[in-house]
Amino acid sequence: MAGPKVLEFKREDWREIPATLRLIADELDSGELPPCSVGTLALLAQGGEVMTFGFGQKGDDLQCLALLRLGEQKLVDAMLATDD
Repeated sequence: MAGPKVLEFKREDWREIPATLRLIADELDSGELPPCSVGTLALLAQGGEVMTFGFGQKGDDLQCLALLRLGEQKLVDAMLATDD
């Protein structure tokens, strides 16, 4: 079984949230990204409201929470990585 695909966060190209979400959806539809069984999304509104979404065929509360934590760890690992 192959491990999860790690996506590079291209901050310069990913500033527009609606366009970024459409790009990800297009890549899923085209097969460029593999099919997913669980997805999570967290958004921070300008007023400070945090909105979270869990979705997918296996997107129950526990799976979505676990996925958010795995994503958090990937971000931490990427921030701590050093190029030797």
